[in-house]
Amino acid sequence: MTGALGSGDRSGAVTFAYAGDSITARPDSWLHDLVPDTRFHAVGGYAHSGYRSDEVLHEIGPVPDADVLVVELGTNDVNQAIPTATTIANVDAVVRKVGARHVLVVSGPPSNWTWSQWGADRRAGQLVLSRALERDAAEHGWSYVDPFAGFRQADGAWVRGASADGIHGDAATNVEVARVMATAITRAAR
Repeated sequence: MTGALGSGDRSGAVTFAYAGDSITARPDSWLHDLVPDTRFHAVGGYAHSGYRSDEVLHEIGPVPDADVLVVELGTNDVNQAIPTATTIANVDAVVRKVGARHVLVVSGPPSNWTWSQWGADRRAGQLVLSRALERDAAEHGWSYVDPFAGFRQADGAWVRGASADGIHGDAATNVEVARVMATAITRAAR
């Protein structure tokens, strides 16, 4: 998915751009749940299921009229055993390329999977990624949110019933994630 989402008058709305993978791009994602909310207007961005941070970086363009850039990247980097430092460098490059006024970095989601075909422990990797993303956001003075906190067990897995595939939140979970994201986007825009 690419570009603006939603329609109608955006005056008074917080404008935002998005950079993401399937956690953002899927039809039942937090982003799609947020589109009907007239307090927000997605003015551009890029999200693609299965894409690593470098692939999103390649595809995304500038969105300088966005109040906030929401960066939800790294799930596929973890899956493919990409070094965390590489993911963080790509996140920083996405932020520079988009050029939004404010930045909101999103934690990695929980994972029920402790392996991948690339030999990665997805569950442990998401926890490592989330800590690195939080540090990176703090170092740059960006906002950070973990919209999955209520759905993550102590070991990094999804709480029972929150994910059908162990990777993505289900539709009901994503409604709650969208509520947290709405608050976080509003705060980031201040």
